[in-house]
Amino acid sequence: MTGATGYLGAAVAGVLAGRGHTVAGTARSAAAESELAARGHEAIRADLHDPDTLARAAAACDATIHTAATQDEEMGPTEQAAVRAMLASLAGTGKAFVYTSGVWVYGSAPPGRRLDEDSVPDPVGLLAWRPGLEREVLAAAATGIRTVVIRPGMVYGRGGGPLMQFAGMAKNGVPRYVGDGENHWSLVHVDDLAELYALALERAPAGTLVNGVTGPPVRVRELADAAAAGAGFAAPPEPWPAADAALELDPDDVDGVTRDHRIAGERARTLLGWDPPARSPLDELRGQAVAGSGISSQAMPDTPSR
Repeated sequence: MTGATGYLGAAVAGVLAGRGHTVAGTARSAAAESELAARGHEAIRADLHDPDTLARAAAACDATIHTAATQDEEMGPTEQAAVRAMLASLAGTGKAFVYTSGVWVYGSAPPGRRLDEDSVPDPVGLLAWRPGLEREVLAAAATGIRTVVIRPGMVYGRGGGPLMQFAGMAKNGVPRYVGDGENHWSLVHVDDLAELYALALERAPAGTLVNGVTGPPVRVRELADAAAAGAGFAAPPEPWPAADAALELDPDDVDGVTRDHRIAGERARTLLGWDPPARSPLDELRGQAVAGSGISSQAMPDTPSR
C-alpha cells in the first residue's frame, strides 16, 4: 500500500489487516516506518517521487493499493510516472492494482439526475490529466493485471477529513462555505470506503471502475452548518461568493467545491456486494471535533487527505 499512514490509507490498511491480510506500507522516512510498525504493518522504503522504488515495492507484494497523493505543483506528472511504473512491474502477473481517483472528474449533475461511472468526465482544470490516467489503469487489465479504479466521494468520519475545511475558511470567527451552498456533495464515511477497498482487492474483476459514495447527496450549506457546530463555532457559517473566494483560493478548488456533485454509487453494491450501514453525516459532523482544516488540493474529494 502507498499512503498507509494517511487519513484514508490508514483506515484501508486497518480493514485489510482485520481481514487477515499482511499489509506492507511504503515509507519514505524512518518516522513513517516506525508509524507503520506501531500499527502492526510492515514497511517498504519507497517514495512517490522515485517511481523505481514503487515498482520494486509493487513487484514484491501480492497486490497493490495506491492511496498516496502528492500535493505539489507537479502532482499530475508525479502521479502518472508513479502509476505507470507500478503497472509496468505488474504486467502479466495477474495481481490486483487498486487505484484511487475521485469524483472531481465529474461535472455538475443535470437537474433530477445523478452521475454514474458511465457519465462523461468533466474534471476541474487541475485534474485534467486524471481521466486519461484512469483509462490507462483500466486498459492495463489487457496486460494481465486485475486493475480497479475507485472514485471516492467527499470523505468524512473519525473526526477528520476534508469536510473540516469550513472551519479552516473561517474569517473573524465566522465559518464560511464557497458559493450559495445550494449545490450538493456526495459523501462516504472513511470506514465504509475502507471496506470498499478491501472488497475491490478481493473480488473485483479486471478493469473495474466504481464510485465510492453512500447515501443521498447533501446540500453544502447543511454540511457547513453541521461541521461548524461540531467545531464549536457560535456563529453559523456564511456564504463566501465564489468570485471573492477565487481571489484567495486556487480557482480550481473554487470550481470543484461549487459543483453540484450528485453521484450514484450503486455499481459497487451490485458488483462487489458493498453494503455500508445507514449513517447520518450531518449528525456525525455535529458531534465531531476538528482534526484537520483548510482548503487546498488536499481537501479535494479526488485526494481525500490520503
